[in-house]
Amino acid sequence: MQKDIEVREQMFSMIGDWQQSGLSQKAFCAQHGIRYHVFHYWYKNYRNSHVLPEASFVKLRVAPSPGLSSAELICTDGKRLVFHQPVSADYLKALIS
Repeated sequence: MQKDIEVREQMFSMIGDWQQSGLSQKAFCAQHGIRYHVFHYWYKNYRNSHVLPEASFVKLRVAPSPGLSSAELICTDGKRLVFHQPVSADYLKALIS
């Protein structure tokens, strides 16, 4: 039983590392020698035990890009919205609310 808890904690830690890595799941698994279907199993368990309330806050990171007049919004599911013209902060707030 203790071993099961240790494996769960280890895999949940790796899922956290993957979320911060910016890599796809498959690329992360290949880089760390994890079989994709095993990672996917643990990610499903992780999602089920870390359910966020509907009205939760999302960390917004603003990274200025000198010389560029575009904006990119990266969602938690990996989808990206790219704007090729200046957009206001109010417009971005309206998109994510």
